[in-house]
Amino acid sequence: MTPAIKDPAQEEALPVFDLNRHTARLLMNEPFFAALSRRIDKRSTTALPTAGVMVDQKTAQFVLMYNPDFFARLTDVQKLGVLKHEFYHLVFEHVTGRKPEGGLTKIDNICMDLAINSHLRGELPEMCCMPGEGPFEWAPPQGRRERRWRGWRR
Repeated sequence: MTPAIKDPAQEEALPVFDLNRHTARLLMNEPFFAALSRRIDKRSTTALPTAGVMVDQKTAQFVLMYNPDFFARLTDVQKLGVLKHEFYHLVFEHVTGRKPEGGLTKIDNICMDLAINSHLRGELPEMCCMPGEGPFEWAPPQGRRERRWRGWRR
């Protein structure tokens, strides 16, 4: 979910993004994701253009890394959609048990995103990878990453 790069000098000042406010909404509206969120360390960074999850090798804890500038540009629905998207990577074990040997490639990540995003139609920014749309018209609306990866090779 990489947004287009813009010249910072031409951008308006963004409101400060408060992740806690949006995770509180998850607590009220999405108890499953809220319970998961409470077990994940959250770290603000501008080193990533959007967001991502990983396992901290030192603590063996899940970590959500997020770019507050990216989140500040999203609607509230999209903010929750991106949070759920990242949490789905954990639910589907994309960074643990189902992580390919040798690590993740860009194609692996796109295929995993397609599998997740099929569950989040209407909740994500337009620039996301959505099966059946744009450059991913060939991808079926739902399916496992392994099937999508084979489809990528067509």
